[in-house]
Amino acid sequence: MPELLRLRGYRADDLDAMQALDLVCFDPPFRFSRGAMRRFAEAKRARVVLAEQEGILAGFVILHLEESAQGQVGYVVTLDVAPEFRRRGVATQLMREAERLAGKEGCLALALHVFTKNQAAIRFYAQDGFFRSHRVEGFYGAWRDAWVFYKPLRSCGD
Repeated sequence: MPELLRLRGYRADDLDAMQALDLVCFDPPFRFSRGAMRRFAEAKRARVVLAEQEGILAGFVILHLEESAQGQVGYVVTLDVAPEFRRRGVATQLMREAERLAGKEGCLALALHVFTKNQAAIRFYAQDGFFRSHRVEGFYGAWRDAWVFYKPLRSCGD
C-alpha cells in the first residue's frame, strides 16, 4: 500500500482535479462531463472520498445513498484511480471507506454498474466481495451494456 496516503472528504475546489482524473481513467463514452461530475459529487446524498499522496490526487470514489425496495443502498457512481497509483491498494482503501460510510448511514449493501467488457474492473469487484446480479442493456449507450454488482454489508450486530 502506498505510504502517506490520506483519505478525505470532498471540497468544491476538488472538482477540476477530479474531472481531469476522470478524463485519464475513462474513454469518452464513459467519462463524466464537468457538470455531471459536479452534480454527482455535490448531491445532497453524495459521499465523496478522495485519496491523496503528497498533495497529488491518487483517486476518488463517489457514493450515493439511495432508497431501494429492500432498504437503503450505497450506489458507487464512480471509482477513479490515477494510472501511477494503480495496483498499490488505493482502490481497495477507497472502497473500504465507501463501505464504512455506507454502513454508518444504514445501507444494507453497495451496488454499482460495470461495463461488460471491463475485465479489470470485473475482477477487482469480484475479488472485493461483490456478486454479479444482472445485465443492463445500453446502460452506457448503444451496444454498451453493464453488469450490476452488489455487495451485502454487515449489519451493526454482526
